[in-house]
Amino acid sequence: MNTANSIYFPTSYQESRIYFRAQLEKVKKVWPSATLDKYLISNGEDLTIDWITAQPIRQNKKLILITTGLHGVEGFVGAAMLDLFIKEYISLLDPQVTGIQLVHGINPWGMANKRRVNKNNVDLNRNFMERQEIFLDEFNPDYINLDGILNPVHPLKALWIEEIGFLKNVIVNLSRYGVRSMRGAVMLGQQSNPAGLYFSGREFQPETIFLKKLIIQGLSSYGSVLHIDMHTGYGPSSQMTIVNSPAEPMKSDQLINDFQYPRILQADPEQFYRMQGDLVDWVYRLKEVDYPKVNHFGMAFEFGTYGEGILKEIKSLRTMIYENQTAQHGSSSAKLDAYMRKEFLEMYFPYSSRWREKAILDCRQAFSGVLSAEGYIYRALK
Repeated sequence: MNTANSIYFPTSYQESRIYFRAQLEKVKKVWPSATLDKYLISNGEDLTIDWITAQPIRQNKKLILITTGLHGVEGFVGAAMLDLFIKEYISLLDPQVTGIQLVHGINPWGMANKRRVNKNNVDLNRNFMERQEIFLDEFNPDYINLDGILNPVHPLKALWIEEIGFLKNVIVNLSRYGVRSMRGAVMLGQQSNPAGLYFSGREFQPETIFLKKLIIQGLSSYGSVLHIDMHTGYGPSSQMTIVNSPAEPMKSDQLINDFQYPRILQADPEQFYRMQGDLVDWVYRLKEVDYPKVNHFGMAFEFGTYGEGILKEIKSLRTMIYENQTAQHGSSSAKLDAYMRKEFLEMYFPYSSRWREKAILDCRQAFSGVLSAEGYIYRALK
């Protein structure tokens, strides 16, 4: 266990789950009828998605939904921010008309194994398609041109050997495609290589099916829904980024003013990067078609780690490639395997107490700004 400003950062999935389940008693002090539920992902493994639900005492007007661990290894920071929310914000809400739904470890296999993907190598934030037929379409043909670079099919060798070829390939393809086009081809999601990076899957995953049902339940039960999805990895390490869906009509500069938060981007190629099968985007499309009268706002809190700039992006891509290569094909030594696991974990869950303290400060500022602007704060901020 590690703490920063009294906020709990777990070190394992099992430890995190135990702590989260115990949080129910704190929530019950505000909502006495609050419940803890769990969904078993697969038989034979004690891996569950856990969530706390607190329904309003009098009337279902507003719901705050916080989801964490969609990318498993990112669930550790997500768990800390759930702790922050419970410790500092539930007492500021009006339990008579406001409910909360806090989801821990959407991807428990990834969190338990400190990987980004689920057991099927699916990036769950590329799996929220509108319908099954979309999985049959090849929506990212540019990925195929980069597949050999992104997904080596041999065991990871000594890093100095691997990096000679890696850097050569990156330079060649950056000159060919440009930074923005190459980033888009890599991060959009893909269906051509089930063992590759950013695999969207070829069908809806159990975790996705579960979360869709939970979100539909919220949208069908409340007049207003505020959804915050927690992520780590992308963006400056010195400032958490609020990332909005391209479907959100409010523009970034207006939201910066409304939320009193300095860094807000839209998830489009100009400001961020585009994804196919993104969770927050899916909720916007669902709301527009099936729940047009619901007042909904969704966003991701993205805690950057390596930082911004072309060199940082190359470093991030390198770490992603080597980690997946090791997971799929092994490595030349146990020492190298351990080194890559540690480096990958650092990319999504930095050990630095300074980084963690800043992440808490940023999340606190964002919670306060968003909850106030959206009308969820009932009592004065402390």
